Amino acid sequence: LWAIGTGKTATAEQAGEVCQAIRAVIRKLYGARVARSVTIQYGGSMNPKNAAELLAQPDVDGGLIGGASLKPEQFVEIINAANQED
Repeated sequence: LWAIGTGKTATAEQAGEVCQAIRAVIRKLYGARVARSVTIQYGGSMNPKNAAELLAQPDVDGGLIGGASLKPEQFVEIINAANQED
């Protein structure tokens, strides 16, 4: 799911709904096993403020980390949010 450069940020719920719909199409076309094995990532610039909420969505498997990847403190916050979801 990509939302790069739009200037508009999807809510975690919107991202989750779209990822769920993508997974449903994959399931319909290729079966449940393939749908479970596909990684679906949010591409709208994950950051410390939205990471935990995005990663809490069942069908959001990861995300693109934009400018926060260049700031060690912010990057660590995102990693910590991801580890809480495991």
